[in-house]
Amino acid sequence: MRKNNNNSNGKNKKNGKSKKNSLPKLSPAQIAVIVGILTNALEVNSVLVDKDQKVQVLLEGSIRKKTKADKVAEELDDISVSDLIEAYILR
Repeated sequence: MRKNNNNSNGKNKKNGKSKKNSLPKLSPAQIAVIVGILTNALEVNSVLVDKDQKVQVLLEGSIRKKTKADKVAEELDDISVSDLIEAYILR
């Protein structure tokens, strides 16, 4: 009869951990960063690698929802103030 290498409770003899618990535990900050990147609320601004191969990633963004005024301002971004005043006066 062959002996099974695993304990009856599913734990591996080498490290005593179950395979189900082998996922890394994420902090709330790490989860927030992942969600921010996946939802495009955050974008990578720069990536720095120093002489010791340490990596720094600078993320930029906002979790604030855009209002109608924000959307209009984005649309008017290429228009000068004088053009806006002229358009308003000529009404």
